[in-house]
Amino acid sequence: MAPTDMALEAWFAPFAAVKRLALAVSGGADSLALLLLAQRWRAARAAGPDLLVLNVDHGLRPESAAESAFVGDVAKRYGLAFRSMRWEGPVPASGVEAAARAARYGLLLEAARAAGATHLATAHHRDDQAETFLMRLARGSGVYGLAAMAADVERDGVRLVRPLLDVPHERLVAVVRAAGLEPVEDPHNADPGFDRVRLRRLMPVLAAEGLDAATLAATARRLGRAAAALDAYVGKLFGQAATVDATGAVRLDAQAWRGEPEEVRLRALARILRAVGGAAYVPRLDSLEGLEAGMRLAAEAPAGEPGGKLARTLAGVVIDHRQGAFRFQREFGREGLAEIPADSGLAGVWDGRFAVWLTLAGAGTFTIGALGPEGRRQFAICVPKGMPRAIEALPALRRNGEIVAVPGLCVAAETALGVAFEVKSLVAARMLEPVRSAD
Repeated sequence: MAPTDMALEAWFAPFAAVKRLALAVSGGADSLALLLLAQRWRAARAAGPDLLVLNVDHGLRPESAAESAFVGDVAKRYGLAFRSMRWEGPVPASGVEAAARAARYGLLLEAARAAGATHLATAHHRDDQAETFLMRLARGSGVYGLAAMAADVERDGVRLVRPLLDVPHERLVAVVRAAGLEPVEDPHNADPGFDRVRLRRLMPVLAAEGLDAATLAATARRLGRAAAALDAYVGKLFGQAATVDATGAVRLDAQAWRGEPEEVRLRALARILRAVGGAAYVPRLDSLEGLEAGMRLAAEAPAGEPGGKLARTLAGVVIDHRQGAFRFQREFGREGLAEIPADSGLAGVWDGRFAVWLTLAGAGTFTIGALGPEGRRQFAICVPKGMPRAIEALPALRRNGEIVAVPGLCVAAETALGVAFEVKSLVAARMLEPVRSAD
């Protein structure tokens, strides 16, 4: 049955005021349906977002270039702007699928930002949601993992949206068939070496026992509501007991945290670690549970007792217990943090923690990287109460290898260098994001 105008409006109305909506289209049936339905919805409106079709050619199969060209032809047929990106690798010896997926999202998000698209839509549907729920269940996930995929999450400054998450796969296939299109068939979708494929083959058996895709997806949706409620309590805890300083370090009142239910304590840690560590996702639940147990023992120990000491590292973050508070600092690490070439006009995010803007008028080779231990010893007098590891992990601008600016320590470049370097910490804002488990 063809989707009604009412159904299209329900799926895409949240994007009516968006300036540009990017569509991730691989050429498979689901993503082609996304293209067709979005175009149909937009064509029926007097005003709405510009649609941009994005495709990634992984180059992993000989036919991938032709498949990308096919998507471009379909976009052109329906009058939609199109851009294809090619993944240049390197291809790892193992975990190719995960690497390709990470590369695909990275390229899609980058292209969406470059085109001024604030939203990137993918074609995940109800059957995908049910399979994700089962995969998370098999891994022993908690409430956030079992909430499966969210309909709307933030990814590096772009909203990743899934307007078809409640739509059955069969309905999307029917849309493509009615349009007379022959979708791309990815052989990986039939490879039993993948967990998702094996679970997909089990779905008819589970459905016979009442565990069909609709039921599983509904369960995930209800757990999503529970996760949202827990996140609300975490937000209240942060408002009362957490502080973020200018270096991106976090202090959390130990007794206030200890007084919360275990699930709230775990979620608070997940969100702090993601923000302070600059990661895209929260750590695994079993790792969080181990950290939570150690922190709880430290908080329960009498003042001055050995049990009150804590020194842990997780997800690139150093955690300790000082003067009634837990401290969270970005770990500099043995090899330091990423150092990137810096050109005039640069505007982006460094280490997932700081927004950076750079304008250059002078000559020289410029890079942005962590201040480091030597830089901290040179400049830390500017923040006498700052945490040393967090200071070491601040972004610094170097010219020909020499530090010329550290905005986090109020160290500006000399006027003669013609440098304008601005930095803004994103840690506090990222802590407030109720981000779900990795999708």
